[in-house]
Amino acid sequence: MWAIVPIKTFDRAKQRLANVLSEEERRSLMLAMARDVLTCLTKSSRLTGILIVSRTPEADALAQTFATERFAESPTANLAGALEQATQHLIANFDAKGAFVVPADVPGIATDELDEILANHEHVTILPDAEHIGTNGLICSPPLCMPYIFDGRSFKPHVDGAFAAGFTPRIVPGTRFGLDVDVPDDLLKVADETPYSQTTTYLANHGILERLRDSSHTISG
Repeated sequence: MWAIVPIKTFDRAKQRLANVLSEEERRSLMLAMARDVLTCLTKSSRLTGILIVSRTPEADALAQTFATERFAESPTANLAGALEQATQHLIANFDAKGAFVVPADVPGIATDELDEILANHEHVTILPDAEHIGTNGLICSPPLCMPYIFDGRSFKPHVDGAFAAGFTPRIVPGTRFGLDVDVPDDLLKVADETPYSQTTTYLANHGILERLRDSSHTISG
């Protein structure tokens, strides 16, 4: 079982946070979240390896730091296409029997929960976001047994895709994978739920948490 971690271009990361974070803050936030995700994955006893999918220079440094593989998708590939190319790479070069797509913006995930999810996985496991709109984790055995979608509203299409491929998906709601970071309130949730994460440390040390909380209090007041 291989984990695949796609990372978008850092200089355009998290545009929905642009009204509260500068471009450099968003870049640093993305790096902190990716480090939290990779730290969790590297501690897993059930993963054969980890593949970072990115064309960014920062991905090389992350791959070296965490001793992972790295794959550069074609320049024109969208997220689903990049994941398909990366999975084909794992099959061809590492004889991967399973693929676990893990976004880089779920900094609250925990290794014990991840290993439990993997222990109970059979063919298709889907980890929805908190609203059951998007997919924050997808496990397929064998790899590419169903199409990747990942368009922001992929939970139901992934469920439908699994059934269409002949598999009954195992859906696991309410996990730490449910919290991904898209809007300012998500950052406050991450800080509350994972106070010792690298993401929270970055937000606190750079005054971002205080700024967000002051803004939240002003709006609510």
